[in-house]
Amino acid sequence: MTTVRSLGGFRPNKYHKANPQAPELMGRLLITRDTLNKISADSRTNPNDLIEVGLAGWNNQKKYPNGKTDKYLTVEVRPVSEKQRWYLG
Repeated sequence: MTTVRSLGGFRPNKYHKANPQAPELMGRLLITRDTLNKISADSRTNPNDLIEVGLAGWNNQKKYPNGKTDKYLTVEVRPVSEKQRWYLG
């Protein structure tokens, strides 16, 4: 059975040097319905205004046939209620 995780990626912002307030990295997060539901459940039982989630990140790169390399940061989001360790191996 395949596990679907809430993953996203950050890539360097090409336009960040033109504007000093622009972020250095930009990207998108694809969040699974299961992760969102668990975070929502945590928010209903947590009396605080801030809801904590777990983050993990990996440096990655993709090499293209033309010799260029795309370096990016992959991130994963998990509810803090999931006490399991990241990728036991």
